Amino acid sequence: MSKVKQLSALLSSMQVIDLSHTYEEDMPVVLSHSRYFHTLWDSFETGSIALAYQLIMNEHCGTHMDATAHFIQEGHPAHQYMDETPITQFYGRALTLDFSHYKENDLVSAAEIEQWEQDNVRIQAGDIVFFRFGWDKYWVPRTVSLQFSKAWPGISGEAAQLLVDRGIKVVGCDAIAIDGKASQNAPAHYTLLGNGVNIVENLTKLEQIIGESYVVIAPLKVKQGSGAPMRALAFK
Repeated sequence: MSKVKQLSALLSSMQVIDLSHTYEEDMPVVLSHSRYFHTLWDSFETGSIALAYQLIMNEHCGTHMDATAHFIQEGHPAHQYMDETPITQFYGRALTLDFSHYKENDLVSAAEIEQWEQDNVRIQAGDIVFFRFGWDKYWVPRTVSLQFSKAWPGISGEAAQLLVDRGIKVVGCDAIAIDGKASQNAPAHYTLLGNGVNIVENLTKLEQIIGESYVVIAPLKVKQGSGAPMRALAFK
């Protein structure tokens, strides 16, 4: 049997979980960022043979990936735009840590990650690490509530450094940012992106992949992009 057939058979035997939110107008956004617009461009009613919409959005709208260029300036060895990000960053073993008991001002410490490793498995080089805060429960239209984008938990700068030391390639969470609202000066962003670790934010359904899974991430290949909208699939 060919490797392609073996892979196809293996993936077909696994559960597939979509970790992405639906892009729609009025969805939560970082309060200082531009919003997402889905505007009718042409339709059957206007005499067109096809239906088409125009998308206007911030690179960091919805479920998305941060390129290192989001915080790291040109000239730094870790600086990469979205189109320059190696495709090897987009797939691999994922370990999802459950911190759903956290409140909006809590930050994951390095010691808590080490304790999780002792209780489960050691994080290895090349891993993708997700933090489940259960914050996707607040993902509702902005006209209903701004809770999702007003306050949220995250990871500390020391926790980010531990992940860098482990050699991971991507970190993600189901909150609007990996730095919690209580963080000062975005230490996790600078530590992670400054060491070539891409960040994924606004994930969902992480409760379905607690522990080990295999994840495929597909961000748009945006030239000189500081980030990009993406679809994320987990195989469990």
